[in-house]
Amino acid sequence: MVQRPTTRRRQGGFTLLLAMGVVTMVTLAVLVSYGVVSREADVQGDSRRYKEALFAAQAGLAEGREAMRIRLGGNETYASSLLALSNAGLQVNEPGINGGDRPFLELLPGPGGAGTWNSLAIDEADLAAAERLSPSGEAYASFPRQENVRYRVFVRDDEDAVDPLAADQGLADTNKQVWLIAIGEVVGRDGSRPTRAVVQALITNENAPAVTSPGTAMTGGGSDNTYNSGGEAPTVLTDVVPTH
Repeated sequence: MVQRPTTRRRQGGFTLLLAMGVVTMVTLAVLVSYGVVSREADVQGDSRRYKEALFAAQAGLAEGREAMRIRLGGNETYASSLLALSNAGLQVNEPGINGGDRPFLELLPGPGGAGTWNSLAIDEADLAAAERLSPSGEAYASFPRQENVRYRVFVRDDEDAVDPLAADQGLADTNKQVWLIAIGEVVGRDGSRPTRAVVQALITNENAPAVTSPGTAMTGGGSDNTYNSGGEAPTVLTDVVPTH
């Protein structure tokens, strides 16, 4: 005997299919929303890490300027500074920045020597007592330590005129200008997906030799541009205009 489906059974099957469809749509909507939120979080995280890397590069660039100012001393060009860095074994031989007519030189080697990074990590012991408190005087429970923020700084000569007497033309600065290149980097927690920022600046030596001209010694000259030496006044030559 064949039993035909009743109206109640047909309604129950339709309700089950409808419920499964609703659950499927809700699941898909949740997955799509999760993907959108994850991508937005990645974008914001990349933007934050890039800003940190940019600040690290700018800090390295400022430190590099001061280092070159100290190395320059009283010299007019950067040739001696570049040569000293090269003789110290600080010429960079890494992929992308090795070789060439104008070699890259490691201006600020890290703690491990050439090829290592300088860290911007914050040591709590180095902070003053006021820096550990909020403006209202409450002690900070924690603060960013920047353990994954680091930087490197390079220097290289720019494309200036060739010095025929220089042994190494790539280090022979003649126009008192060199390039400073700073790289800031923020490394992920697992060491993957590092975010980098690169800034560079063309710095110019402002040391100028003193310019003097020969002439008679001024004695008795005052701030009012008068001559009062108590002796014979100097002879002043003036143009004589003939009259008719």
